[in-house]
Amino acid sequence: MMVIIDLGKFREAVLWKDELPLLPSNVDHELEISMQLNKPVVSENKKLAIELKLPRNSSYYALLGVEYAPNQTSEIKIKTNLSNSPNNMYSSELGLHDEIYSGIPSEYAKAIINSAKEVVLESGWQHSGSIIFGLGAHSLVGSSEAVFSKVTKVLIALLINELSIGTSQSDESVIRTKLDK
Repeated sequence: MMVIIDLGKFREAVLWKDELPLLPSNVDHELEISMQLNKPVVSENKKLAIELKLPRNSSYYALLGVEYAPNQTSEIKIKTNLSNSPNNMYSSELGLHDEIYSGIPSEYAKAIINSAKEVVLESGWQHSGSIIFGLGAHSLVGSSEAVFSKVTKVLIALLINELSIGTSQSDESVIRTKLDK
């Protein structure tokens, strides 16, 4: 399911739930960290992606997709699939006219891993398995570590909301809360 969300203040997002946008998946390299969990819980597989457009400044665009794959271990792995191929163009669902390329460049990978780790630690995450950032898109001019960090935090917050039992907020509320921090 794909939903376009007007977040006000010239911010827009496209959210995919239980499906991911179709993008070429050339993986050049993988970055991964693991963290031990105190009381691991096995949950269900989730797929989310968000394309975010912020007001025009030096950093206003990112698309990132994540899949949570549960397993019966006592750890959570966070992985990012990198692709530095500048050949694949992506047509934005937000109607941007900039040149947007599919893939997660290595320059944003560390920001993705660090931001995911930060939110996982802050939240007291207990779902064992893997969090895999497997697809993305970026603009050569409008993307940065800062916007990919923001999108990562939004995605992990959405995952937490999806995996929570009985306490879920609206997707729009979760996105607004993370963007306004």
